[in-house]
Amino acid sequence: MATLNPLEKKARSSFIKGLVISGVIGVIGVAVLGMFIFKMNGEEKQRIAAQKQVLVLKTDVKSGEEVTSDLLTAELANSEVAIPNALTLAQFSELSTITDEAGNLLPVKVIAKIDMPAKTIISEEMVTIEDSAISDDLREQEFNMIVLPTSLENGDTIDIRLRLPSGEDYLVISKKKVKLADLGGTYSPQTIILDVTEDEILTMSAAIVDAYQMEGSKLSAVKYTDPGLQAKATATYVPSTATINLINTDPNIVQDARNGLIARYNNTYNQYRGGIDNILGGIDESTRESGIESGTGTETATQQSERQTYLEQMYGM
Repeated sequence: MATLNPLEKKARSSFIKGLVISGVIGVIGVAVLGMFIFKMNGEEKQRIAAQKQVLVLKTDVKSGEEVTSDLLTAELANSEVAIPNALTLAQFSELSTITDEAGNLLPVKVIAKIDMPAKTIISEEMVTIEDSAISDDLREQEFNMIVLPTSLENGDTIDIRLRLPSGEDYLVISKKKVKLADLGGTYSPQTIILDVTEDEILTMSAAIVDAYQMEGSKLSAVKYTDPGLQAKATATYVPSTATINLINTDPNIVQDARNGLIARYNNTYNQYRGGIDNILGGIDESTRESGIESGTGTETATQQSERQTYLEQMYGM
């Protein structure tokens, strides 16, 4: 082997030293990078562990409107910034069902207590459960003899009240969500649709007849300002004795509703029915019958006219 001169030895030594230093630096770099990645992985695991599932609204929801699962999307949010009691999908599913006496799961409506814009995270405090379950006697009923608020919109919540010529005012049925009658692309200005039970149908029928018999009386709708937060008002209207007798024998009325109406009649007849009977007692029978005939005729004519408009709009008939 040839002997290296001093300059070649120095160059070789420097080269080897450079390789060693580069290797050491590379090892240190890899170690530092590994520690950095390890730290990042740890922080990411902590971040993921700190996240919780929340439900976020896709669209705006008004107070009193139903919140359904299709209006919600599940997202992950940092638990430190997520609102307290934010609902998860599992909790919402549990909230929207009840178990009956037979152990069957039944759906119930989840109602917004407040107005909520899209992208709102839903918490337990923002929603409530509808206070009445759907019963077998629930039906859609049209009414066109009720004076409606100027600003009434589809989905608003109302009470129906009966005002007498004397100024006395009675609450007939309470906290009903309005559906405006669709005439095939336009809403009727005077017909609304309410979901009512058999006892409410008979009570409304009695109130309508009372209103027709007394000139100057009025059935009107009164809007709730914040239906999600406001409790259902207590009805004060007491139907006539004839209606109560019918209610007492009607097999389609749920027993609890029957008991409630009869108890209201027995306990508050003089307080709430007396004023109506006093006015009716001062009106001769022919005038009362004429009022009923006129009111019913107007009601029927309006319904027939709007039915014709609907058919023309939908089917060109």
